[in-house]
Amino acid sequence: MKHLIIVNGNAGNFSPEFEDKINDAFKGLDFEIYKTTGPRSVIPFLKEYLKKNKDVVRVYACGGDGTVHEVANGLVGFDNAELAIVPVGTGNDFVKIYGDKEKFMDFKKLQEAKASPVDLSKLSSPNLKEEMYSINVINFGFDAIVGAMGNFYKENGLPEKAKKKGVDPYDYALKNDAMKHGRFNDIEVYADGEKLNEKQMLLATLAQGQYVGGKFKCAPKSDNTDGLIDVCVLKTMTFLGLGMIIGTYTKGKHLDKKRKKIVYKRAKEIKMVSPKEFDVCVDGEMIKGNNFTVECVPGAIKLVIPE
Repeated sequence: MKHLIIVNGNAGNFSPEFEDKINDAFKGLDFEIYKTTGPRSVIPFLKEYLKKNKDVVRVYACGGDGTVHEVANGLVGFDNAELAIVPVGTGNDFVKIYGDKEKFMDFKKLQEAKASPVDLSKLSSPNLKEEMYSINVINFGFDAIVGAMGNFYKENGLPEKAKKKGVDPYDYALKNDAMKHGRFNDIEVYADGEKLNEKQMLLATLAQGQYVGGKFKCAPKSDNTDGLIDVCVLKTMTFLGLGMIIGTYTKGKHLDKKRKKIVYKRAKEIKMVSPKEFDVCVDGEMIKGNNFTVECVPGAIKLVIPE
């Protein structure tokens, strides 16, 4: 078996100490380290690497959910690839479905653990050059607007008044974009052909994992081995209604009983259409479009899960 350690070159976690830890843990084994050079740079690298190496390659994604997302996209279609996760990012949402993230921090345990098939969600759209895969959560609507506009302010700067007050770009996006314009989204959602919302929607999640945004347990019933995608649509609601449900949604208790403003389904295929472009967050990666299809791909990759 070969061991390929992927380190997010932009995450600030590739310190000399971390490199020493890798070298010590893999001493005597066939291993190499690859440092990413930019967004999605690891995907073509992995595809070429796996084409050339016919042996089993255990790929260690060292970083946050974005790194895991990109590495997973690079492994699809290769039977000789296995994904091991070292959650040294900020949110680390995906591994939360397996309990304490600390068990993923031990390279020796990751070397010894078995790999099992898990499902991915495949997203396609006329706007995309190629299909994209999600290992965790695809979300759109209110929270995706926060992510998209937060990224915009982070890259282009906040208005002068907000700069002087030291406001966080994502907090600013929440209060000045999502709260004002993000509650009324003209997006129709279909799950296996069934239309889920008649009117405007607040937000929706299509999940293989269970957590999103660092703290929200958006899909408490999701199982990434059942061949289905957990779909949850929150319909448009008042500020009061949003305030009343946010705590329940954060704790993952929003599906404990039937609610008029929440539609929950499990489906093999989801379609999202809108008369205008909207933001979609795919495991943290932001894209735009107005016509998407999301399909479950059962057992798309092999995941290493330490006991």
